[in-house]
Amino acid sequence: MAGVAVAGLGAVGVSGCSTGPSEETITAERLVPLVRSALADEKSARSLAGAEPRYAAALAVVADQRAEHARALREEIIRLDQDVATTVDEPGPSTTPTPAEPPTLVGLRAGLEQSSGEARDVAISLPGYPAGLAGSVAAAVTSMREVQLA
Repeated sequence: MAGVAVAGLGAVGVSGCSTGPSEETITAERLVPLVRSALADEKSARSLAGAEPRYAAALAVVADQRAEHARALREEIIRLDQDVATTVDEPGPSTTPTPAEPPTLVGLRAGLEQSSGEARDVAISLPGYPAGLAGSVAAAVTSMREVQLA
């Protein structure tokens, strides 16, 4: 009888552990918006390169670096949780379809400022390597805005 009681308690303990997402899943989910921002910034920078010849070289650097940020963040998401990684290319929950306006340099600068702040906030909230990755992205994006596109 005592053996049955112990076995029953073990089953309760195991089922009690699976009440929510894992830390890896939560961390991966926090990185998804950073990938989406990086891809949007890359697209804007590439679109602007022809329209802003004075900034063409700087815009190419911004586009290439933001593409690299998206790649590095996506790899970390895959490492943390492959199921979350499949959601990266889906539109975000707050994304509402709006008529596409052509990108502007002012708009790209504002987007980079928003991306940097978002990455900074994520970096502050995460532990370990993902925090360092998000912090590096935040610093790089700030540099792009303040130096490359000055």
